[in-house]
Amino acid sequence: MSARNDSPRLLDLFSGRWGWSREFAARGWKCYGIDWQRPAVVPEGCEFILADVRDLSWPYSFLSEDIRPDFIVASSPCEEFTVWGMKNFHPKPPYPEMGIALFTHTRLLCHQSGLPYLMENVRAAQQFVGNAVAHAGSFYLWGTAVPALLPRGLTKGFTRAGGRYRAHENRSITPAEAATIPPALANCVAQYAERLIEVPA
Repeated sequence: MSARNDSPRLLDLFSGRWGWSREFAARGWKCYGIDWQRPAVVPEGCEFILADVRDLSWPYSFLSEDIRPDFIVASSPCEEFTVWGMKNFHPKPPYPEMGIALFTHTRLLCHQSGLPYLMENVRAAQQFVGNAVAHAGSFYLWGTAVPALLPRGLTKGFTRAGGRYRAHENRSITPAEAATIPPALANCVAQYAERLIEVPA
């Protein structure tokens, strides 16, 4: 893609708590987040589209003509994979049928788009969807646009004790908060995306 003067556009599938989009938007991207639950807050520079990713297909008919993304990120739900990978706590975990379906459908959407993309999930997902290209701490990455150099030492931000999730500073947080993409990773990917699509400095 040649250099462009308008803002680059990010499509954020399973936008959730806006971990990817918040940092991309801070760098000047226009971000479109898609999720099946309406968020409490939509960050500046972002627009929300209420949709179930399972219902989407390529071409992205749910996007208006003036919304054509340059880059795609996706963090499909990881809970089923996480439970599967914790055999000490869950000796007979349910088969991660929904996790697999969401991941594989999303990967197909990304592939069919022909756009550079990056998908994030947990290590245990590899057993069902294939090996990740790389990982940044506990954030495992698939796709055509995974940076070669990634921040190190990132964790999902929680441990589970007594049925509650605890952040490193020992405050209670939800699993959704714990799984939110950290700014260091989002900025690294955004910087790489800008080089890929030749965004002028």
